[in-house]
Amino acid sequence: MRGLVVLSIMAFAAIMMILYSSDLLYIVHNQIISFQNPSNIKINKNYGTDISVELFAKGLTRPTSMSFINDNTILILEKDSGKVRVISHGVLLEKPAYTIENLSTQQEQGLLGIAFKNKSFTNLSLASGKTQSIQENLLGKHNDLLFSQKGTENYLKDKVYLYFTQKVSENKGLNYIDSNEDSDSSNNLRNRVYEFNFNNTDNSLVPNRLLLDLPANPRPYHNGGKIDIDKLGNLYVTIGDLTAINSSMQNYPGKKLDLFFPPNNTSGILRINPSVSMLIPASNPFYNQSLENKTLGSLSLYYAYGIRNSFGLDIDPVTGRVWDTENSESTYDELNLVEPGFNSGWYKIMGPLNRNNDSNVLDLVMLNGSHYSDPEFSWRNPIGVTDVEFYESSKLGKEFENNLFVGDINNGNLYFFKLNPDRNKIVHLKSIYDSKLASNESIEDFVADNKSELEPYIFAQGFDGRITDIQTGPDGNLYILSYFDGKIFRLVNS
Repeated sequence: MRGLVVLSIMAFAAIMMILYSSDLLYIVHNQIISFQNPSNIKINKNYGTDISVELFAKGLTRPTSMSFINDNTILILEKDSGKVRVISHGVLLEKPAYTIENLSTQQEQGLLGIAFKNKSFTNLSLASGKTQSIQENLLGKHNDLLFSQKGTENYLKDKVYLYFTQKVSENKGLNYIDSNEDSDSSNNLRNRVYEFNFNNTDNSLVPNRLLLDLPANPRPYHNGGKIDIDKLGNLYVTIGDLTAINSSMQNYPGKKLDLFFPPNNTSGILRINPSVSMLIPASNPFYNQSLENKTLGSLSLYYAYGIRNSFGLDIDPVTGRVWDTENSESTYDELNLVEPGFNSGWYKIMGPLNRNNDSNVLDLVMLNGSHYSDPEFSWRNPIGVTDVEFYESSKLGKEFENNLFVGDINNGNLYFFKLNPDRNKIVHLKSIYDSKLASNESIEDFVADNKSELEPYIFAQGFDGRITDIQTGPDGNLYILSYFDGKIFRLVNS
């Protein structure tokens, strides 16, 4: 995630934030990150005056991700401490649910992602009707589940999944999670996805099994880390290119050279299903190719590829489609609809194809069953785009229900995007608000080239601690995780 690197903070003091790209180093000096109060956060008046911001929790240290476990419990990850913190009935508990030992916290490494199949809160009225029928239809097409839908639900009950970077000992098996004296070498760094059981009695996590053992070298950037789970029990995992362009999953060296470099489990969205006997769903887009050609290695894991660096991932509750955010090298951060087999274009293409004068689709490594598509929205000037969240409630207003909120870490902005009826494109906001817009400009190409073009999509600004996660709460309100100041804010209809 752009910006989550060398993040050192002192209250009311100047800090340096390093935003890494593979050939440019962006340094923003003397940024003052205050321990803000909600009054500093301003809601765009074009979205109404009935929404206000509350401080829900404070006292966290560099939080990266959070997940509601039930109506009264939130688990929050702290990047550098390795602690999975617990908020129970509105109180931040001193005792963590778990602490990851031997964590590597260099730059963008650390405790990064959490997933829990949590869309079953008693207090939250979720979308029904069309959503239910679509999901039942999707399930009917998947014959690779080890259990029935009910069995899958039972298996996933109380299962929590974490993504973290760990120093792994050569003398211990890959399923070994605890600290040991032999695991200090940077050569043994791994990004790991681990399954835990949540104990509701004492709010603790109990390690169960290692699911994915992924690379973390050569450099501690473009680490990815966001994970999510869909209604079928599929677990989606983001990982970036780790700043090493050496695989066809990064469209290297390109179609013109007609060479293929086997997958190395980077630059993609990987998909597994913990309730499937072999973990890898047979419905993955490249599953059959991997079986037929052993030289393709781990290609069967890939749901999408050609991804430079992502720290935002969510599942459309209506269609089951995947959306992600992607950080650019120097221009065109992206918001993408990720269909199965999606090739996002990196390292040949960032942003819309017509903005890439030196590359085209013929330069990409297009596997059988893959496809390229332009981003649904792009920021010409990088914002350090982070999380994306489908707001699964109407409590803030019916117009926001099942539409997208997106955060960033460069500016502390919260963005809003409304989907079209087919839920595969972004709607021009001018067509929604018309004369209400402060700006009279509309983005016909879905690229924000300047501040005035971006203005209609800014829902709120002033999250000076910067946004790393966005979640719909069981109460139907929107929760924002703030990195630098370690706070959680709640957007409510006042």
